[in-house]
Amino acid sequence: MKIISYVVKYDYGFAPNPYHGFLTLATCKPVIRSNAEIGDLIIGTGSVSGIGINKLIYAAIISEVVTTEEYSINPRFEVKKPKNTNAKTRRGDNIYYKINNEWKQLENNFHGEYEFESDLSSERILICDDFWYFGNQAPLIPQEFLGIIKEKQGIKYTDDKVVVNNFIAWLKTFEQGELGSPSSLDNTFQAA
Repeated sequence: MKIISYVVKYDYGFAPNPYHGFLTLATCKPVIRSNAEIGDLIIGTGSVSGIGINKLIYAAIISEVVTTEEYSINPRFEVKKPKNTNAKTRRGDNIYYKINNEWKQLENNFHGEYEFESDLSSERILICDDFWYFGNQAPLIPQEFLGIIKEKQGIKYTDDKVVVNNFIAWLKTFEQGELGSPSSLDNTFQAA
């Protein structure tokens, strides 16, 4: 098990998508989606222009990896397809499907044709049953764990077992699941 850390520049509840009882990472971050393994812990931290640095937007333990095609056709993931029924369903990240062996994109509010190539450069979707999505309620990460945070763009890996176990113990002091709303949609936050 390792921690995979990156900065979430925009937190819309789309990537990651924390709704309907499990968190998914189906778009963006193709390098993470290509290399992450079941059991890894992904953490997304705040940005200077967003909710603030050293804040934990989300943490999620990968429980399953499926292909983009399986994600698009498996009825279990139908709930993650974008629909205009409410704010959560509009953020659905199950946006790609095949017709005549060619990828198409469902209409959605967050990704257009300009993200098509990047999103499909990894055909792996990360499914997380155990997750903590804080969004606009993002807590400050304790000083002892600041070394795991990736500052600015890119990805940082931490595989020190003591650090990983201690960070998970800290996470378990919080309830699991959807604990806040997307921070990029909250007009009241101040950049730190």
